[in-house]
Amino acid sequence: MDAGPNCVAYRVRKLSRVISAIYDEQFAPLNLKGSQFNLLGMLSRFDHSTAADLCRMAAMDKSTASRTLRRMQQRGWISVAKADSGRWQEVSLTREGLRILRAAYPLWQKAQAEAMRRLGSHGVGALEKLLENAQR
Repeated sequence: MDAGPNCVAYRVRKLSRVISAIYDEQFAPLNLKGSQFNLLGMLSRFDHSTAADLCRMAAMDKSTASRTLRRMQQRGWISVAKADSGRWQEVSLTREGLRILRAAYPLWQKAQAEAMRRLGSHGVGALEKLLENAQR
């Protein structure tokens, strides 16, 4: 059987875990995960988004997004309210969320540099091309 380490999905997941660990290690002093940083960044650009919109933009499954948003709300980084129609939840960045995002940015820069160093320019270019092709 040729599955396992030769499987594309296995290798992509492994790479994802390796790269995610770089960011999570940098964000650890803030008790922040890379996925949370990404959601905070999205909210800083698209404030008052719905949970469904954030889930779609982050390409997260609904249960993972729900868990992540709940933790972020408990920490006071976001507020979640029912929209006027009551059919979806509107998510907003709080002052504390903005403070964490600003504190995390220099840490993100360090993690970004390390991830790019490990991937190399060819790896980063290949990743960009793969993502571009996958979104067609």
